[in-house]
Amino acid sequence: MISVTFPDGASRPYEPGVSGFEIAKSISPSLAKRVVAMTLDGDLSDLSDPVTRDAKIEFVSRDDPRALELIRHDAAHVLAEAVQTLYPGAQVTIGPVIENGFYYDFYREEPFTPEDFTAIEKKMAEIIAEDRPFTKEVWTRDRAKAWFEAHGEAFKVELVDSIPGGEDLKIYRQGQWLDLCRGPHLPSTGKIGAAFKLMKVAGAYWRGDSNRPMLQRIYATAFASQEELAAYLKQIEEAERRDHRRLGREMDLFHFQEEGPGTVFWHPKGWTLFQTLISYMRRRQQNEGYSKSIRRKCSTARYGRPRATGRPIAKTCSSPRPKTSGFSP
Repeated sequence: MISVTFPDGASRPYEPGVSGFEIAKSISPSLAKRVVAMTLDGDLSDLSDPVTRDAKIEFVSRDDPRALELIRHDAAHVLAEAVQTLYPGAQVTIGPVIENGFYYDFYREEPFTPEDFTAIEKKMAEIIAEDRPFTKEVWTRDRAKAWFEAHGEAFKVELVDSIPGGEDLKIYRQGQWLDLCRGPHLPSTGKIGAAFKLMKVAGAYWRGDSNRPMLQRIYATAFASQEELAAYLKQIEEAERRDHRRLGREMDLFHFQEEGPGTVFWHPKGWTLFQTLISYMRRRQQNEGYSKSIRRKCSTARYGRPRATGRPIAKTCSSPRPKTSGFSP
């Protein structure tokens, strides 16, 4: 027998190999319905994982903050299945959870557009409604490579090769569709819920290498409830409404250009406003008795082709921020 210790300090004996779900059910059938994962000695694990040794266990319900990462991770798997169902020939690569959501990178000749999102979201909702169980299998390296090669998943073959030799190769199924994944996962797709949304599509090089194939990255988000999703989308809307780049352009104050990253190109009205603020700050500092101490630093810079003499074409001087006032003109 093994001893399982709960958060309140109580312990119970169980047969080795008992699953987390079976332990939850032995405590209360209603608990087994509520929980979606567990922690074993602090590590988040599948509820179906066997417990083979003495351990501290804690059950994670769907509304637990720790479950949000699982919701988003599982939604990424569902996104990948939906894309491959709708667009045969699309290859899958990776789909991690990130801050405020997740993404999945695909290789496909024809680009995705936001107009594709409605169909993809509809297919995702169908997969979630089917409530397919997530099941874990451990494959040999040869079996995994053979399966992905047979299905034209070249990127997955490369990922298999990159996994250290001593690590298990875990495969998670959701019905007939499967993916290479470390896990853990929710018990089934139905636990993801309906609070998800595709956000945007962008390009990304495979493994961040510009010499490798260009992939298409679909960004998305998911939450435990529709209310949380609505609040997040409202936050995004408000942030876009207050975006200084958009406001500067619309109010004819300034703009940015790709030719000068980070450089503000002031318009006459914006420059007048900026100088007005500078004058106001100077008056306030003077009235409060601040004084400036400026040490000028000069450096040389070359622009265009160097002259035959080798002398610098331009000499620039900059002033550091005054130590007394915290303001620099």
